[in-house]
Amino acid sequence: MSLFYRFVPRPRRGVAGIHVRPQSFIFLACMLFLFSMVISACISDSNSNNGGNAHTSAAATPAPVQLSSLGWCGKPSEIFRDQASDHVQAGAKSTDLGPADGKPRTVTDWNTVKSDLGFTIYLPKSLPAGTCLLSVSGSLRDPIFGSNFTITYVLPGQDAMSFSQAPVRVKNITFQCTVSQGTASTANSTNTHGSASTPTAAKEPVQLCNGIRDQTNIVFSARGNTSTLQQIFQNLQPDVDWTPAK
Repeated sequence: MSLFYRFVPRPRRGVAGIHVRPQSFIFLACMLFLFSMVISACISDSNSNNGGNAHTSAAATPAPVQLSSLGWCGKPSEIFRDQASDHVQAGAKSTDLGPADGKPRTVTDWNTVKSDLGFTIYLPKSLPAGTCLLSVSGSLRDPIFGSNFTITYVLPGQDAMSFSQAPVRVKNITFQCTVSQGTASTANSTNTHGSASTPTAAKEPVQLCNGIRDQTNIVFSARGNTSTLQQIFQNLQPDVDWTPAK
């Protein structure tokens, strides 16, 4: 499933190909925001159902784990599509795929996808132990973005961390984060049978961040304050092997 917004451009006389508006990356951010909200809602529901069975553990925090050592959260969800458009942007043209006949097809080989993305993927070198891979998807020869890549992890605390990446179209983007609506940090309280309210630990908000690394436009969603998320962004590494161990 791609997080990129699609639309069919209206043909104009005397114009060949498709013109990409500078604001196109906004659609990427909006779609990732909506996706992260759905994931957060599902995870919150799961937490409420399992809350009564939770037990406090004093065990030491285990060391972070490389992405290739993480398993799937459940049934593998890996979908890559070749849109086969002949109106691709520079750097996204393929030599390993079929004809650009406008007929979308599924690509099952990750190495083929990687070689034809036209940009470098940046991911964390490792994530906390207990993290699992929820889904990964992407498109090649897309008429709007050329190509894109999206991957989502579920962290031990049941928060989702998603990365969606595409070639740079607008170069004057500085790193910035926006708090996802409805996830602002609050100190919740409970009141049972008229007893006094008991405050619980406040959580940092889920934020949607955007920045550029080399020729890659990166949008990611995660819980944390802006300085922490900026550090995560700066620590992203190129060409990290994300494929789960068989």
